[in-house]
Amino acid sequence: MKTIVFLSAFLVTAGAFSEALADEACFEVQNMTCATCPLTVKIAVKKLNGVSSVVASLRERNAIVEFDPKIVSKTEIQKAIGEVGYKAIPQDCKKNKD
Repeated sequence: MKTIVFLSAFLVTAGAFSEALADEACFEVQNMTCATCPLTVKIAVKKLNGVSSVVASLRERNAIVEFDPKIVSKTEIQKAIGEVGYKAIPQDCKKNKD
């Protein structure tokens, strides 16, 4: 039983540690015109290894991506968005939080 508790605590700690190492990339996403567009962007970006979360917004015309920079680059994320038909322009993430 002690082994299971220790392993569970280790996995929770490791998950928190990997979250802390995540980087954030923000993009203006052009050409999104309908409610399905953000979902298309999200699916395309989530397919990339190293991406932990994607929030895409039609109203804001943007995407915010949390990722591990040791596994995937901002350029690869931008390319994935472009491959599904949208133009992704890197933005300063602080601009999106104001």
